[in-house]
Amino acid sequence: MNSAVGISRITLAHVVVIIALFAGAGCASVQEKIPFVRGRYRDRNEGFSLLYDLATKQRNVDKILVLKHVNARTESEIKEIAQLFHQAQEEFDSFARQDSSLNFQATHLPALEEKTRDSIQSTTTKDLLFSTGKDFELRLLLTQVQALNYASHLANVLRDKDYNRTRKSFLSEFSKQCDQHHQKVMQLLSSL
Repeated sequence: MNSAVGISRITLAHVVVIIALFAGAGCASVQEKIPFVRGRYRDRNEGFSLLYDLATKQRNVDKILVLKHVNARTESEIKEIAQLFHQAQEEFDSFARQDSSLNFQATHLPALEEKTRDSIQSTTTKDLLFSTGKDFELRLLLTQVQALNYASHLANVLRDKDYNRTRKSFLSEFSKQCDQHHQKVMQLLSSL
């Protein structure tokens, strides 16, 4: 009887150890799928990732003007917006060179959100490419209203998540510049 109790204790101990190992392995696989879960900089890196991705796209917004024509005021504003985002992307790259904890690949958006964003981008691109005249100009300006508003708000929220004074200052100024361009685009829309 004593040997049966000993076997039960050993078996129970082994089962507990095995369950603990599997539970730990499960956590490790979640960590692999969602890196930085415990990372101190997760929110900051996700914010920079989103802003960097937007800057990467927006820096080339003026390229569509090679194919499409708009009035001179709209063309000038679109080129200024592209330049603003080009400079922002260069500044982000500089920040990353100075701080290895910055990661611009850390969006971690849910799959459904990524698919939705891709769908919106695809539809918007098609709408821009297949529209002409005032319709094209209106659609282009509307994309800029959305992008500038998002960039401004994201930069402000990100500024509050970052500890680095230089980046905080840049994000604050970038947000103000996005607001200024947002107002100019709104004025252009009202004049169409």
